[in-house]
Amino acid sequence: MNLRSIFRKQRSVGLDVGSGSIKVLTAERRGSEIVVVGRGLISLEPGADSRQISQAIHAGLAAAGADGEPVVAAIGGPDVVIRQVSLPPLPPAKILPALEIQHRELGLLPPGEAIMDAQVLRRSRDGTASEILSISAPKALIDERLKLLQQATVTVRILDVEPLALLNGALHLSGLDPGELLVLLTVGRQNSVLCLFSEQGPVVARYLDVGAESFTEQIRVAFEISPYSTQPFVQQLPAAEAPRAEAACREIVERMAEDIRLSLTFYRTEYDRESLPRYAIGGWMDLPYIGRWVAERLGLGAPLEVMDPFKAVEVTAPSGSPDLAAAGPQFLQAFGLALRGL
Repeated sequence: MNLRSIFRKQRSVGLDVGSGSIKVLTAERRGSEIVVVGRGLISLEPGADSRQISQAIHAGLAAAGADGEPVVAAIGGPDVVIRQVSLPPLPPAKILPALEIQHRELGLLPPGEAIMDAQVLRRSRDGTASEILSISAPKALIDERLKLLQQATVTVRILDVEPLALLNGALHLSGLDPGELLVLLTVGRQNSVLCLFSEQGPVVARYLDVGAESFTEQIRVAFEISPYSTQPFVQQLPAAEAPRAEAACREIVERMAEDIRLSLTFYRTEYDRESLPRYAIGGWMDLPYIGRWVAERLGLGAPLEVMDPFKAVEVTAPSGSPDLAAAGPQFLQAFGLALRGL
């Protein structure tokens, strides 16, 4: 028995390059437990160029105690196509060629314009079919992200896709039961990501054209405050002003809720009528009322469950600033990426 291999710590670094900030999370697997041992959050100014982003990446890695370590990163956006398809049993080497031949019928991107990957999820009990998770992403999108990371002299260990990283993190934090259907809303700076998943159905992901900036702009106008004061005002919004803020953001919240309703109806009609929805939220939570507002529009009796890695797993990383400790939901993708490497 190799005792050294049993007690050796597995370590992984998740790097989330967002439009508004860089998030880095360093995780270790210690036995059966996941421990957050490092974290870094570096803000980006709107319109930051590649040099500024590279500097922010290095600052984030240094803050997370991971400077020079290989990272698990991701690409994202509505151009990335995720499909779960059924194929006859095939040797692993023939799965990608089969997907490329049938890309039109399966709704995947043309092989000449995209890079494709696939993973066998499960095989049917009678052995006549395999469920395949297939991903195709534009080559230009992948090249752009790899070029940025190369300019930052960062070694990429794994390049994942954003919705799967978010789901990976949320599934670990939620401990989803077999009879549950996860409905995950992740609020980004400019866009949000809606993911649905149950053991009875596939991964379904879609991008919503509303994000943190949509909320802050409505609040800025409603409360007549300067753009430079909006962010701190939102973070410290008094409870007495919440109804006024909700009225200002009502149209945005309703659009989010309607997208969730339509997506859930589609999922339950096409894939899984039995599982009970479990609603969760992650990402930008500087305005803590969003989860409650969306839940009310959906007719739920409680706010959406907050996906916060810093509260759900052990954290031995330095506490840092209060803002960093409170930013756990923003690290959902970085957490999911780090898990991918463990």
